[in-house]
Amino acid sequence: MKKFVYGLAGFFFTFFSVTGRELAVRGNILWTPLFTLGTVGGSLLCGAAFGAAADLLPKRWSAFWQRRSAGRGKAAVSFLSARVSGAGAGKVFGVSFALTALCWLPVWLACYPAVCAYDFPVQITQIVTGQYIDHHPLVHTLLIGGAIKAGEWLWGSANNGIGALALLQMLLLAAAFGTGVAFLWKRRTRALLLFLLQIYCMFFPFHWYMSVSMTKDTLFAVFFLLQVLALGRMAWEGVPGKLTAGLFFVSSVGTILFRNNGKYAFLVLLAFLLAGMALKKERRSFYGKLFLLAAAAFIAGNVILRTVFLCTGAEQGDRREMLSIPIQQMARTMLYHGGVGVLAEDDNSMEDTDKALINDFILQEGYKNYRADLADPVKGYTNTYVVRYRAKEFLSSYCGLLIRYPGEFINAFLAVDAGYLYPGDVSHAYINTRDGESVGKGYAQTGWYEQTVGGQTICQASKLEPLFEKLESWASENAYLRMPVLKWLFVPGTYLYLYLLWLGALLSGKAGRAALPAVMPFGYFLTLLLGPAVQLRYLYPIMIVYPFWVLMGRNNPANL
Repeated sequence: MKKFVYGLAGFFFTFFSVTGRELAVRGNILWTPLFTLGTVGGSLLCGAAFGAAADLLPKRWSAFWQRRSAGRGKAAVSFLSARVSGAGAGKVFGVSFALTALCWLPVWLACYPAVCAYDFPVQITQIVTGQYIDHHPLVHTLLIGGAIKAGEWLWGSANNGIGALALLQMLLLAAAFGTGVAFLWKRRTRALLLFLLQIYCMFFPFHWYMSVSMTKDTLFAVFFLLQVLALGRMAWEGVPGKLTAGLFFVSSVGTILFRNNGKYAFLVLLAFLLAGMALKKERRSFYGKLFLLAAAAFIAGNVILRTVFLCTGAEQGDRREMLSIPIQQMARTMLYHGGVGVLAEDDNSMEDTDKALINDFILQEGYKNYRADLADPVKGYTNTYVVRYRAKEFLSSYCGLLIRYPGEFINAFLAVDAGYLYPGDVSHAYINTRDGESVGKGYAQTGWYEQTVGGQTICQASKLEPLFEKLESWASENAYLRMPVLKWLFVPGTYLYLYLLWLGALLSGKAGRAALPAVMPFGYFLTLLLGPAVQLRYLYPIMIVYPFWVLMGRNNPANL
């Protein structure tokens, strides 16, 4: 199995590097038989070679990463020293949480009341008008509205209410990290590794920005990390304890409430547990109990969502977000084969019936706004009525175009998702840039406009202006791209391969149970590939889970 995983990593890396670079340099790939055979065949050979090479690694590789490391190494700081080792995980959590929160506190003061970018203006509009749409998580929108009202009531200021919510979510994220550090301490992880993990929690710059950003992704990341930690603990214990089961249940519900694609990622976990029940007869009881717990959380989360939907009188948001890839594929095909006169390469070979359907699906020739790395410019012109009520006709046309123009469909998918698949892609760093404006529009969006709610203004009121200017400049200029080596911790395209490589290392040591926590990150990653763009905030939950998963796997000796 490890050969297959390593081979898959090698194949993906080669294939997506070749195609990603080709699209970045030329803007298009002609999938001639020679190019297709060379790219796919070469990628398969590279994957096979990498898998074989990985299999030749010393047998001690697995033992090195899997062995228990109790008593090895000395603490690098007092909170991980022998004096603390007898104090219990509670003290480790407390010190880790406090150090992280104190490190982030200046960022909160500098960005006060918060970084109100991304979807915040749209959510404020819903709060002001009282007309809610579930395109953005309703619970998050209501939470923002509640913070505004609490601020007005307690401090006479909506600004302070948003500031209090930003502080709360910052503390929750720090608490999630502290929970992970404490869990790994109980697993007798080496003190030096825990120290390095703590440094990562405190000083990784993207934590600073996300901890105070008023976006659903931050709270989702909190629940996502806790859910993965609970999965890891249950895999280690073999039988879910009440405390761990409760943490898993609550965090699972949270992932469903704070991202609309959370429930789809959760379905991957449910499918994995069902497969475990069928294939692992000796562990059927464990998988069965975990499946029932996960199913209960899934149902509870969706019931809460439905209840909130009904209580707020919300309208169902347009599902065009789920159609981002088909929208890009049909728009690109129209430009290259629809005779619309935008590209010199347009051969006008598309059937009139297909052109008519695309014009009904993408109104006002919106396909002319096609942008390879972002679906939003075309998505705004999409008429989803065609998909909902003319489904048979739409599917017939879509499949027919796919068969006739597979290259355009492949190119459209690869161009949108290049940032997740190709480590050399940097388009994600400029995805927010509009009309040449870059200030506040970098890899972490920091620029935002004042919002008025009930006669009160939500505006920037930094308490540490010099630090705010440095933070905004660092983000706007995408400074991480100039960092040697460390920049790969920021690049989204790195993480698919990091996960596959560590999965292969775990499987080489027969530590199958340590792979269980990675099911949710892989499931969530699949949903990202169907999204409208690559953004670091979307990948953030996967980024923060990785180091905890790696350290979980080091001390996991048994097979699940």
